Amino acid sequence: MTMRPPSLFFTRLTLLGGVLVSSACAHPPAGSAKGANAPVVTAPPAATAPTASPSLDLTYWKGRTDLITAPPPPPPAALPLPDIARWRLPNGLDVLVVPRQGLPIVNFTLALKAGAYDEVKDRTQGVAAFTAAMLRHGAGRRSAEQIASTIDATGGALDAASGAESTVVTCSALATSTDTCLSLLGDLLLRPTFPAAEMPEIRDQMLASLGGRDDDPHQLAAEHFDNLLFGEAHPDGWVLMPAHVKAITRDQLLAFWKTFYRANNALLTIAGAVDPVAIKARIARTFGSWVTGAIPARPPFEIPATRGVRVMLVDKPELSQATLMFGNPGLRHGDPDWYAATLVNYVLGGSDFSSRLMIEVRSKRGLTYGIGSSFGATLYQGAFRVSASTRNETTWDALSVTIDELRKMKATGPTAEELAKGKGYFAGSTPFTLESPAEIARALANAELHGLGVDYVKELALRLAAVDLKATAAAAHKWLHPDDLAIAIVGRAAVIAPQLRKAGLAFERVDAHAPISAAARKAAGAPPR
Repeated sequence: MTMRPPSLFFTRLTLLGGVLVSSACAHPPAGSAKGANAPVVTAPPAATAPTASPSLDLTYWKGRTDLITAPPPPPPAALPLPDIARWRLPNGLDVLVVPRQGLPIVNFTLALKAGAYDEVKDRTQGVAAFTAAMLRHGAGRRSAEQIASTIDATGGALDAASGAESTVVTCSALATSTDTCLSLLGDLLLRPTFPAAEMPEIRDQMLASLGGRDDDPHQLAAEHFDNLLFGEAHPDGWVLMPAHVKAITRDQLLAFWKTFYRANNALLTIAGAVDPVAIKARIARTFGSWVTGAIPARPPFEIPATRGVRVMLVDKPELSQATLMFGNPGLRHGDPDWYAATLVNYVLGGSDFSSRLMIEVRSKRGLTYGIGSSFGATLYQGAFRVSASTRNETTWDALSVTIDELRKMKATGPTAEELAKGKGYFAGSTPFTLESPAEIARALANAELHGLGVDYVKELALRLAAVDLKATAAAAHKWLHPDDLAIAIVGRAAVIAPQLRKAGLAFERVDAHAPISAAARKAAGAPPR
């Protein structure tokens, strides 16, 4: 019997009201009307002798395991970066150039040590992000429209954004548009105009982002977790509120720019089709006049030392599932334990479907569609955090199983097989994260800002491969604290609260629209329930 290709014909048999229905689907003949391939009800066929199914020859598959055996992990190797040119302008601007001639594109990434960590609580919160967003809205002799049309004409991209640690301004374009990128970057960084007429647009964008926070369970859980873990004296525990954004003035933007946007507070990384020798004079012409300044020192940021499990239950009755975010103080990117902790996290909850948390919480028990963990890579001490979603009714089940896995990992660390798998993952994946000039430039900038240097980018896979079982066991024991957790849960409190009480967990219950900041709730007189 000749079989038609599956894409052209298939037959489906279903039972509708006791009648066997045959649905034959094929490309309709020319001239047929739409819907002509609807199911056709036919009378049952006359009884005939059953036809014997042809026997299948399974000899080929007998004993075969090679088709399902995982390949060996790739060996770790240093990233083959070309020679990196580096120099410093007389005004203090550090410059790194990575020539990479594979594609005719170039990326400029200028990183400033200026961000939310440099704001003043309740006085200038939000100013760093507002300042960065305004750069493209007027600089030098260009208006917002002229800046946009200039970069659009090159087919490139120009962006500026600020986070907690730093502000990053980037320009990517064809190598033939190098001078255009330099001209735009020079205007944005050295000659921003901060036009008052453009401020309402940025303000509205920031307010709109904050306005959606209460409707995003993951963001809501993350901000409650940060406030609970880092506290009110740490910038990571502060909560940006609409009142902060509405109070930002043009004078504050100018003051932040004048204080922190200085040559001696910046690093310029260039990667792509560029000649380090030829571009040196062009960099000097663009940024040589950038003034220096005394940069205020950041205060030491410390996470409050707390013991025991603290739970924040955020009531959002309309949700059918709960979102969990919990963890404990973590470590700095520059900490010597970071490499071992990264491998511990990969085994615990950093990989996709093969992590311990995914196997135990999702695969074996079906308590979540996804669960993951992270130590992050931050300039200052960050957080170890676990995030997951589960049905409201299974919140405690998911939480308790996860905490048990943290205890197991803390007690013994990864196995030799798990550690080898983690090393293989990073050996194989690291080169793919640094394929483009923009990715290389960002990676080098981050490494420099965190005090790790260029060698970190080149040798990441090798440094991870050098970690042994003893180091990962020590890191797991030191940095996982399953009995001292900050836990934020967003979900239907009427269903979740009885589970927590039954488990003997004390918790604070707040409405989803209540202030996230503990200090703000106290000032507003919002008593916990």
